[in-house]
Amino acid sequence: MATQGKILVYKRQGKKGITYTYRIEAGRDPVTGKRKCITKSGFKTAKEARVAAQPILNKLLLGKNIIESDITFSQFANEWLDDRKSSLKLATQHNLGISIDIANKYFSNKKMKDITSYEYQQFINDYATKVKYSTLNTRHHAIKSIFNYAVKFGIILNNPAINVELPKIKLPKKEITDLYLTKEELKDFLYFVKYKRYGGPSDYFYPLCVMLAYTGMRVGEACALTWEDVDFKNKTIFIHSTMFSKNYTHYERQDTPKNESSIRHIFMGETLINVLKDWKKLQLRLRLKNGGLTNKIDKEDYVFTKFTRSVDGKHKEIVVIPNVIRSIFDYMNRIGAYPKHMHAHMLRHTHVSLLAETRKVSLTDIQARLGHSNDRITKEVYLHVTEKSKRDTAKIFEEYIK
Repeated sequence: MATQGKILVYKRQGKKGITYTYRIEAGRDPVTGKRKCITKSGFKTAKEARVAAQPILNKLLLGKNIIESDITFSQFANEWLDDRKSSLKLATQHNLGISIDIANKYFSNKKMKDITSYEYQQFINDYATKVKYSTLNTRHHAIKSIFNYAVKFGIILNNPAINVELPKIKLPKKEITDLYLTKEELKDFLYFVKYKRYGGPSDYFYPLCVMLAYTGMRVGEACALTWEDVDFKNKTIFIHSTMFSKNYTHYERQDTPKNESSIRHIFMGETLINVLKDWKKLQLRLRLKNGGLTNKIDKEDYVFTKFTRSVDGKHKEIVVIPNVIRSIFDYMNRIGAYPKHMHAHMLRHTHVSLLAETRKVSLTDIQARLGHSNDRITKEVYLHVTEKSKRDTAKIFEEYIK
């Protein structure tokens, strides 16, 4: 029989095969006189069980509390997120919520104290087959923070997410040329959108696509623009906000940038200026046609708005949110309306590739225009395009000296 101050490890045969359990005798309850013991199962090896039990035994010998809470992962994770909401941007709250939802598929009703390192590793191994490594790392970091918080406040004694290995599973890699459009493809795509060949009735979609392709800005930044941010006289756009949205009952313009370099002034060319001027005129005509400012939902004078029928039968004017843009691209891809698989961010990458092709704009200047000081895809696209230019340069030189 195990005695206080010793670790007992034993083998169990269950549905998942052979696992190991540790048990630590913690003396007797001074009130009831009943024996107290700490047990935890699900370890892959006896050594793993003993290693997990040792810190608990050390705390017991030092007279510290070793009784873990019965709270479930789902309950504690929600409390953890609630404690942080006041200091987080809405987008960050949303992303952390997604991480919790993913972990809940594996641990929802399981008690925090019963989740072992082996079980957590199995979760990581399974999830790694479904996502790219960067996504896996982001989710793991968030979930590990939940367990760290639980250890800090004595909910559990050990963090099962520590020392877990993140497998690098090679997913089918996209060709770099699939990430952007060539100059001719961009012209073709904008023509396709302008004349609504995709089957959509959205008047705002063409000017918004031109905005994305001719500035490289993010979709959330474009949706958050107001006409006050657009200076036709000085040919500049002031980008300082982004639009967070879950749906049309939960969206918000945020004046806190993604990073410091996200706040920027960028210059416009004549093509974009003319497209925006034409859109502004059409937007005003549509507003008058649909009841004027009285039917406008948002107080801000957003650049990109749409008119939607409300429950009272009237057409209300409301800002275009990123979800709507994604839906249009998803619809186009689903029905095969355009030959190439498209998404809004592709227009941002296209802006990079076309600037790189000119051989007149440095990577640093492109990154400043895009509001991102260190973006991997931007660098990959730039280096891919300029590598072709380097080969062309050598060919031009040799032809010249013949």
